[in-house]
Order: sequence, then structure tokens, then C-alpha cells
Amino acid sequence: MTGSIPTSTSNNPEPPEPSSATEPQSVQHETSAHVLDTTSVKTCDIESQSVTESNLSSATFDEETGVQLALNRIKKALRLRGTYRPRNKIRAVDSYQRGYSTLAAIEDSDPNFLIYRKFGWLRNRLLLDLQDELVTLEQKLQLLDDNDARLCDPEDVLISCRNDKLQKTVRQELLTTIRRKLLEYDEVLLHLQQIQAIRRPTTRNQASLFRIMWNNKLLVHEEMEWISRREDLAALARDSEHGWFNGFVEDTLHAISHTMITFIFRDPYRRKKAGKMNITLLSPKRFEIFMRTIFVILTTILFLVPVFLLLKLQPEYVEEVRHKQKLQLVTVLTFTLIFSTACSIFTKAKRQEIFMATGAYCAVLVVFLGNTQDVLASGRKNY
Repeated sequence: MTGSIPTSTSNNPEPPEPSSATEPQSVQHETSAHVLDTTSVKTCDIESQSVTESNLSSATFDEETGVQLALNRIKKALRLRGTYRPRNKIRAVDSYQRGYSTLAAIEDSDPNFLIYRKFGWLRNRLLLDLQDELVTLEQKLQLLDDNDARLCDPEDVLISCRNDKLQKTVRQELLTTIRRKLLEYDEVLLHLQQIQAIRRPTTRNQASLFRIMWNNKLLVHEEMEWISRREDLAALARDSEHGWFNGFVEDTLHAISHTMITFIFRDPYRRKKAGKMNITLLSPKRFEIFMRTIFVILTTILFLVPVFLLLKLQPEYVEEVRHKQKLQLVTVLTFTLIFSTACSIFTKAKRQEIFMATGAYCAVLVVFLGNTQDVLASGRKNY
């Protein structure tokens, strides 16, 4: 029979204490567990960082995509604008029927051809006729007042307009007629003043329009006579800033080379506008740039040349003062006259503007005469 199992624990031996051989194993397990926890945390951090970076990259990509889409839309709009830009349709003057239609097209192609009759004699004749009618009505009114003063009570009509209007006298009908005639007279008078203020065309523009009509036989001879009435012509073009100098330069360029001036100063619009007709239409913008360039050069010459001469004529010794001072004064006088003449002839400056500009120019040149007094004061002599 086998032995019985003990029921009491008092007699059991105590469990053995952990030995030194088992301690490193438990420490090793704890260290490995800590390493696993640290690795898992780092893995989570890396995953979260990768998610954040992916979100940022996706946001940046979305932003770049939005900018690119906006740029593409702008480029598309610009391409559409360039594609659907309307082309200017230019009708040449020779495409119109020969006659008044062609003449109207020529006058519309260049402002210098806007030349018409003023009909000054007709306007003055009509104004004189209206003036005489008003004089007659004025005399009738005065005679009516004299008769009413002699035959009627002055309290009724002469010193009271209200009583006169209530009685509907002949005077009121006469005043109504006078009022209507005065309005007509004032209208003609003011229009005549405005039309008389319009300047006459230059002889060059008048001759150019006449040659075009004559060479192309646009009108019959009887209906072309109006262009010969220079005193009664009105030029509607804006007055040029440089006056007759523009025409002088253009005529000079034509005399030098007609081909050159046509090639340089005609833009594609006016080249198509002229068509096959023998007329020269110049671009006002190009010609204005050329004229401004000429004036810049002339102004530079008028300022720098006298300065250079006055510097060369500066005396160094007392013996040179008398001779060179005379030359300096002649130089200042000559260039001041040239400057004032250029301002009055080549520009549309007013008299007071020319006077002020000439004074300022002369004052600048006179500054260079101050060295003469310095030489005299120093008493420097040439031994």
C-alpha cells in the first residue's frame, strides 16, 4: 500500500530561495520588455510622423495644384483674348466711288485735309438782315410807347407791365416778335464769332488738297473753286505745336527722298488706307517723335555751344581781359538772339513766355562772365 499524502503543510519544506543563477535571467526579461516598449513607442512616433509628413505633402501638393490650375486658367484666358481679338477692318480711299465719296474718305484719313468754307459773307449778310429787322421792330415799339403816352393813361400800360399783359395790347404781340428775333439774332451772332475764331489752313495743306482733287479728277471744275477761296476757308485740324516748322521739315524730307519718308513715317494702317491712290499719309505719332528729337538736339546745341565758347574765352591774365571780354559779350548777345528767335518762330509760345525764357537763358550765360572780375582783382599778369 502506498504512502498517504500529507495533509498538513507544517512539515513541508520551505521553498528554495532564488539563486544567483536565476537573477540575471529575470533582469534580462525585464530589459527586453522595456526595449520592446521603447521600440513600439518609436514605431508609433515614426508612423505618426510619416502620417503628418504625408498630410503636409498632400496639402502642399493640393496648394501647388491649385496655383497651377489658377495659372492655367489665366493662360487660357489670355490665349482666348489673343485669339478672339477683333481685327481692324481698313477700307482704302480708292475703294470708294470716285467723286464726293472719295473726297470725304480722303478728308477723313488725315486731319490736315479737314478744310471747309466758312461762308463768312453769307453769315454777315444774314446777320445784317436780322439786325435791320430788329431796328424796325425797335422803332415800332418806341412809336407805340409814344402814342400810348399821348392818348392813353400812363398808369395803365406804360408803367405797369402787368396791366399791359392783362389788356393783351399790341405791345405784347410786338414784344413776342422781338423776343423771337433776338434769339435768332443772338444765335447767328455767337456762331459767327466762333467760326471767325477758326484759323485758316496753311498754304501747304490747301495746295495738297487741291492737287489731290485735281490730279484724281474727283469733282468737276466748277465745284472745285471753293478750295481757292483762301480767305474764307476754315481748318478744323488741331493747331500744331511747332507751327510752320513741321511743314518745312516734311517738305525737306520729301525733297531729299520720298521713298525714305514713306518707309519711315508711314505705319501699316495709313499704308493700307492710302491704297493705290497717289497720296502720302504720314503717321502723326512717328512724325511727332522725329520732331521732338530735332528739338532736343537744337536745345542741347543752344545751351552747350555757348557754354563751351565762353569757357574757351575765359581770360587768364590782365592783358587778355579787354579782348576776350568783348568776344564773350558778342557770344552772349548772339546766342540770346538766336534763342529768342527760335522760341518765337518754332513754337507757339506767348510773348511773356518768350520774354521769361530769354531772360533765364541770358542769366545762365552771364554767369560765365564773372571770372573776368576775378582776374582783374587778382592782377595776374603774363610775364
